[in-house]
Amino acid sequence: MYLKEIDYSLRNETVINKLTIIWQKSVEATHLFLSPQDIKDILPQVVIGLKQIPILLVSFTDDDEPIGFAGIAEQKLEMLFISPDYFNHGLGYKLISIAINDYHIIYVDVNEQNPHALKFYQRQGFVIFNRSDLDSANRPFPILYLKKC
Repeated sequence: MYLKEIDYSLRNETVINKLTIIWQKSVEATHLFLSPQDIKDILPQVVIGLKQIPILLVSFTDDDEPIGFAGIAEQKLEMLFISPDYFNHGLGYKLISIAINDYHIIYVDVNEQNPHALKFYQRQGFVIFNRSDLDSANRPFPILYLKKC
């Protein structure tokens, strides 16, 4: 496996589609509070986010297939998703470590209904500093705002 920052110019339709599939499979495995329609409704925002996020780190297999990614804007981790086939292989830890150490992130948001993600970020030194009843699109999915201590 290897990790690479993907420049805007390399974010073609093929790359975006592969990352979108990773996002969808990951969300279906971890965000059990979302309905299939919720996932379908959120998907266009994910595509836009993948195209526009300033820093996009992608993890690849040795065969050049993407298996996970992290998106960073300023000092915030905006997205971190791993293919379920690679859960519990240390890939999430590798991505968050690089985001913290190389890109100096100090913020991340997490869905309150995703306790595994919350525990993951807490193990990396993040603490809750705020909460919202709604997500950024005013959907009824509470968000926890975390900051690195």
